[in-house]
Amino acid sequence: MGKLSLFSVIILILISSISYSQINEENDSPNEIRSLTGIHSIYMNLGFKMNSSTSANATVSEVKAESNFIGFIGYQYWLDMQWSVNATMGVFSAEANVNYTNVSSISIIPLLFGISYYPEALSLGRVGRVHFGVNTGIYMGSGSKSSVNFNNLSNIGASSVNETVFGVEPNVGIDFFLSKWIKIGSAVSYHFLSEFKEVVGNRKNYSGPVFSINIGILL
Repeated sequence: MGKLSLFSVIILILISSISYSQINEENDSPNEIRSLTGIHSIYMNLGFKMNSSTSANATVSEVKAESNFIGFIGYQYWLDMQWSVNATMGVFSAEANVNYTNVSSISIIPLLFGISYYPEALSLGRVGRVHFGVNTGIYMGSGSKSSVNFNNLSNIGASSVNETVFGVEPNVGIDFFLSKWIKIGSAVSYHFLSEFKEVVGNRKNYSGPVFSINIGILL
């Protein structure tokens, strides 16, 4: 799915969310703010890096796939009406490259903890809440490479790179509440990663902006 199609789907989902919320809460005061204190949420966050592109190329001698897809599973808890804490883990980037003599792959797994601020002044009543946040933690990068020399089948080599770097992810977004139990939202963030000392994939720096959508269950 192209980026334009993804944006269209996201916009339709958000419009539907707002409409549903307004109908569901039509008997409540429009100025009433939804209470979030003490609520737990388990959510899935899906998105893509905006400074890279997803591609899959195949030639007679090589198959290569690069993905800018980002997926997280997270947990969130609201301490009061405006502040929440959260923890997330997911897959940040992936790449695979296969040809006659080499097979290589990489993946980056972030483990992040952070806080989010939902200012009451920017509340959309019971429909939704704007939020600002920052997450920090580690990004575990791993890469592997295997090579075969067909002129000398005894010459088979394998190597791997495993390295962990520190990173910070500031973000801003909005959450809409479909019902008492479900929320959906979108966010823009930027992942600031330290450079890997060794090359993971084809570069050392994987910092970049991310657009994502999330859907969560409220408990």
